[in-house]
Amino acid sequence: MSIRLGPFTGGRLLLLASLCLNVALGAYVGVQWSQPEWKPASPGMPLRIMERVASRLPEPDAEILRRNFEARQAELRPLQQEYTAALLKTLRLIGQADLDKPALRAAIDDARDKRIKMGNALAETFLETLEQVSAKGRRQLVGGFLP
Repeated sequence: MSIRLGPFTGGRLLLLASLCLNVALGAYVGVQWSQPEWKPASPGMPLRIMERVASRLPEPDAEILRRNFEARQAELRPLQQEYTAALLKTLRLIGQADLDKPALRAAIDDARDKRIKMGNALAETFLETLEQVSAKGRRQLVGGFLP
């Protein structure tokens, strides 16, 4: 069986598809190389966690969580920035030609400490919120995790 669409045969269609794929991949690689410095995805981490939890709550309870989260932004934002800076420092050390293991160890420990501080502040936000949300909301929040 032969595919024929006007002047295009099956082989020509395959060649055209291959060329289009090569152009798309080439454009993707070009864009990636032209990007300045890669930034870790962590800056949105507290927001993503909060939204994930909020999606499991009834809307009135989700609004309480969002309001509490927004009220703590002055505390969370600097912690998040410090954590991101510590991650970038670690990545730079990893990318050096000569690996400085003691400096890398110190940078990893610093990033870990910053992540823990940020996590503690986020946990306080959730604890505050759990005192305010409905019993139904708390049950709905843990419903998928309990047997």
